[in-house]
Amino acid sequence: MNQYFLLIACLQLWSLITPVNPASTWGPLIFIFAVSATKEAWDDYNRYLSDKKANEKEVWVVRKGIRKHIQAQDICVGNIVWLRENDEVPCDLVLIGTSDPQGLCYVETAALDGETDLKTRVVASACMGIDSELLHKIKGVIECPVPDKDIRRFDANMRLFPPFLDNDICPLTIKNTILQSCYLRNTEWACGVAVYTGKFSYKYD
Repeated sequence: MNQYFLLIACLQLWSLITPVNPASTWGPLIFIFAVSATKEAWDDYNRYLSDKKANEKEVWVVRKGIRKHIQAQDICVGNIVWLRENDEVPCDLVLIGTSDPQGLCYVETAALDGETDLKTRVVASACMGIDSELLHKIKGVIECPVPDKDIRRFDANMRLFPPFLDNDICPLTIKNTILQSCYLRNTEWACGVAVYTGKFSYKYD
C-alpha cells in the first residue's frame, strides 16, 4: 500500500498530468514513513537491550576440566554448562546429568512453543549412572546436524571415550536436549554439552 501511494506521489510531481498539489500526498506519506521508522527503531533498540541482557548473563561452564563463571555470549560448542532450578537455558544443550536419580529434568518451553505444561527431558543413555562428581571429566564426541527450524526433532549420536564407555554409539533425540530460552523447573540442577550456541563457534574443550 505504501508503494502505491509513493508511486502516486511521484506522479503528482509532474504538473502536466495532475492538477493536485503534491504536498497533499507527500505530507501524509512522509508522516506514515516517519512513524513506521520510529516504531521499527524502538523495537530494534528494545531487542538490542534484551539480547545484551541475555548475552551478558553469568553462567557456570566447564572448560578443560575446570569449572568457571563466564558470560553466556562466551559459551563455545563443547562446553559443559551447569544450570540451577529456574535458570534460563543459555544455548542448546545435550543433557548429560541431573539431580534426579532417574536422569530426568523438567523444562518450561513457553518461550518457544507457547505451551505452559512442563516437558520431561532425560539424560542421554550413555551418561546414565555417571556420578555427578565425574561429569566434568567426560570426554567424547557428539555428531549432530546443522541447526534447523524444527524444534521437535534432533537426530544425533554421542560417543564417549573410555573409561566412561568403550566407543559405543549412543543415539540422541529431542528428549535428550534442553533448548535455548527454556527454563529449568522442579529440578535442583542439570548440566549439558553445548551443541548450538547461535554463532559460528567450533572450539571443543
